[in-house]
Amino acid sequence: MPLAISLIAASFISAFFLAVFSQSTTQYWVATNDLQSGHQISTGDLSLVDMDLAASSRIYLPKDLDPLGQVVIKNIVAGEVMSVNSVSTTAKTMASSAVPLSIRSVDLAAGIYVGALVDIYWVIDSLNGEAPQEPVLILGSVPIISADVKNKNFGTDAAITVSVEQTQVLRLLSATTMGRLVVISSNV
Repeated sequence: MPLAISLIAASFISAFFLAVFSQSTTQYWVATNDLQSGHQISTGDLSLVDMDLAASSRIYLPKDLDPLGQVVIKNIVAGEVMSVNSVSTTAKTMASSAVPLSIRSVDLAAGIYVGALVDIYWVIDSLNGEAPQEPVLILGSVPIISADVKNKNFGTDAAITVSVEQTQVLRLLSATTMGRLVVISSNV
């Protein structure tokens, strides 16, 4: 009888220790909202979640690798676990800015939506018999982060906001001072 009780107690104790030691979760960074490529991570963009990722744990950002201030180098959706390859500390030149643009309704491609990649061309209208100039590609494959095209059907301007690498903001804004911008859908 004492042997049976000690064997039962030993089995319960071993089951308890197996359960305690097998729950080796670690905290990993998870996106709380959608993050566009070029976004600099700030407080509120990420949260910590307990997970057991086993062998794949080395490709994700654990709690001790704080990504605050780093730049996102690939688009991340809300709820996605942050990969080591999705952020960079050396990508400061890739940090992006949200640039609002007012585009004539006839110069905006149909079917524009948030997240779409567009090409932005600078077109100079010829006046008083001047020789026409070739359109100039200002930026290619630029993601749209906001699009208010409700008034497009009424012939007024449409407002869009694009995510532009900070080094290219002045190039885009200087193109708005003369001529017009034409927004073309990429990869249709």
